[in-house]
Amino acid sequence: MDIGPSPARRGPGGSGLRRELGLASAVLLVVGGIIGSGIFFTPSQVAASLDRPSLILGMWVLAGAVAMAGALTFGELGAMLPEAGGPYVYIREAFGPLPAFLHGWMILLMIASGAIAAVALSFGNYLGQFVPTGAVGGPMGAAAITIAGVTALNVLGVRPGTAAANAFTAAKLAVLGGLIVAGLLLVPRGPLPAAAATLGAAPPLAAGLATAFVAVLFTIGGWQQTSMVAGEIRDPGKTLPRALALGVVVVIVVYAGANVAYLNALGRDGLAASDAAAADSARRLLGDAGASVITAGAMLSIFGFVNVALLANARVLYALGRDGTLLGFAARVHPRFGSPHVALVLLGAWSLVLLFATRGSLGALLSGVVFADWVFFGLAASAVFRLRAVQPGRARPYRVVGYPWLPAAFVVCAAAGVASAWISAPRMSLAGSAMLAAGALLYRWRSTAMAAKSSAR
Repeated sequence: MDIGPSPARRGPGGSGLRRELGLASAVLLVVGGIIGSGIFFTPSQVAASLDRPSLILGMWVLAGAVAMAGALTFGELGAMLPEAGGPYVYIREAFGPLPAFLHGWMILLMIASGAIAAVALSFGNYLGQFVPTGAVGGPMGAAAITIAGVTALNVLGVRPGTAAANAFTAAKLAVLGGLIVAGLLLVPRGPLPAAAATLGAAPPLAAGLATAFVAVLFTIGGWQQTSMVAGEIRDPGKTLPRALALGVVVVIVVYAGANVAYLNALGRDGLAASDAAAADSARRLLGDAGASVITAGAMLSIFGFVNVALLANARVLYALGRDGTLLGFAARVHPRFGSPHVALVLLGAWSLVLLFATRGSLGALLSGVVFADWVFFGLAASAVFRLRAVQPGRARPYRVVGYPWLPAAFVVCAAAGVASAWISAPRMSLAGSAMLAAGALLYRWRSTAMAAKSSAR
């Protein structure tokens, strides 16, 4: 593995972060940033929204194509701008500081911190199936300890955080790989989920496609997080595009194989009625022991996602602080460990605030801000057009294949994802819009205050 000691290197602009990650670790970060809890649950939502297996598998193939288009587009941007923060940097360079600030604002306020809190709580629920958690306050207490522990691990440096990410990613791939093989080779036995007998009809096609599209976009998202640690990747001009493409290929194979296994084991109705598609499929294929193994694998996958989400998104807060837009203290780098320790603690602490303030009821809110995530996906990808126009002579170690059609297709799909989120969760999408508006007002207020202070000197 390529996470051994290496000389400290300064990132662009003297950031002080150390370039210690090679191709293997970067690929595993891509995979670990995508495969979290979604593939264990959202296939049921997709199946409930669409009434034919061909449509279900087609939606997952579409998700893979969208992810690949985005990864290749981000590959050009990341190779050209290999700085900590990833999409934040692309948006800042192409469209200015306000849109970039709003991206960082939403990362802190809910997109990353809310996901970390919700997924950590899911880990706490799973952990309670194997060991008693009452002594630490049940699932909520286990989630809080998980967030605090992962934060502390990443403060020790990018190498320990990446080592943990690599280990958990390998474990989740092994578990899902075993399930896929079983789904392709074994004959299902035992009853389907009881709810399959009372399953209602799928919604109208347009509404079903919108709901399913939001679900698959949520599940396939996360590949962009590796670009956030570009300031710590060795030879990022070559390594980052390769890692993004290879990582997404691995995930496409795993997701397609998992859904084929689910459909073979449960059928469309059984999959749509399942609350835990992977565990129910394993139970029909391998018995209760197999279901327990899959449940343990889901727990490891969820823990690994918490680690990657915290590791990567803290780099956005670091970049935000480094630019002096807000939270300037978040740009501090630990003198011994070389980690953005303040940004890590800030993100971990706010995740804990959300965890306890909402008592873990984050599902509806998270679904509401999916639209904001894809607003910034589309905006960051659009930067490839803007930067080619205004900086044509800038060095581009990698150029996205299929330009301009492939990036344009991704931007269109991102817009479709935003529209689908509004259709499936209009109230929560409106709440997310209000968060964006509040961030814009905060930015304007701070800019006015700083200008007044400067003129008074």
